[in-house]
Amino acid sequence: MTELQKKEFELLKAFCDVCEKLEIRYYLVCGSALGAVKYIGFIPWDDDVDVALLRDDYEEFLKKAPSLLPRNIFVQDYRSDPEFPAIFAKLRNSETAYIEKSASRLNINHGIYIDIFPLDGYPEKKAEQRKLEFKKKIYKRLLSSAFYTENSLKKLMYLPLKIIGANKNTAKTVKKYTDMISSYSAENSTVLANHGNWQGTLDYSPKEFFGKGRYAEFEGLRVIVPEMAEEYLERKYGDIKKNPPKEKQAGHHYYSVMDTEKPYTEYVNK
Repeated sequence: MTELQKKEFELLKAFCDVCEKLEIRYYLVCGSALGAVKYIGFIPWDDDVDVALLRDDYEEFLKKAPSLLPRNIFVQDYRSDPEFPAIFAKLRNSETAYIEKSASRLNINHGIYIDIFPLDGYPEKKAEQRKLEFKKKIYKRLLSSAFYTENSLKKLMYLPLKIIGANKNTAKTVKKYTDMISSYSAENSTVLANHGNWQGTLDYSPKEFFGKGRYAEFEGLRVIVPEMAEEYLERKYGDIKKNPPKEKQAGHHYYSVMDTEKPYTEYVNK
C-alpha cells in the first residue's frame, strides 16, 4: 500500500467497526469492490475508497457515527460542513491533508478521506426517470459552480451562477437535491441508484446485485461487497478480467496538497 492508501485503509477499518456496532449493512462499491474481488485489496493505482449504504442506514450512520469514532475522524456532509457541496458524505482524517485542486478554495475539512454513498430507489416509469434526470442536471450544475476550475470555458459557463450566488448557498441546494432523490424508497424499488457517484446510469443496478452482500477480503480486512459483485462490476466496468491500458492506470483525484503527517489546517491559509 502507498502511504495514502494506508491512511484510507485506517478510515475504512474505522467505518467497518462503526457499522458492526450499529448492526447496519454496507457495501464496498466502485473501484473498491473491484479491488476486493480482483486484487484482494486496493487496485494498485487507485487513490480512494468507496463504500455505500442503503439510505436509511446511511442516515443512521451519519447521526450516530460521530460519537463512536476516534476524535480525529470527522464525518463530513452538508450538515456537518455547510460548504461541502455534495450529496454524499466522507470520513476525513483531520490530522492529515488532502486538498483537491477543485475544492481548494472551499472552507471545509480537507483531511484524507473515504467516500460514503447513499443508495436510493429509482422510478420505474420512463417519463418519471427523464423528469428526475433533468432535475438532477440542474442541481449538478448549481453545485459544480462551487468548485474551482482552470478551464476558461467552464469559468464562463459558471459565471452567471456565481453572480446569483449559487456557489455560496450549496447546503440548501444539497438539501433539496437529497430530498428529491431520497423520495424514491430503496425498499420499494427494483433498482438501487448511487446518485452521488455521478457517472450516469452505470451506477444504477438491479437491487438483487446488492442483495444481502457477501464477505470478501480487502488488505486482510473482512469486508462486505455486493452479493452479485461480478455482475455489478461488469455492468459498471465491462470485462473485469482485463486491465485498462497503461495510460489509464492512474488515480482520478488531483490534489494541491497531500500530507499523511500534518493536518490540512497548516496549509489552507497558504
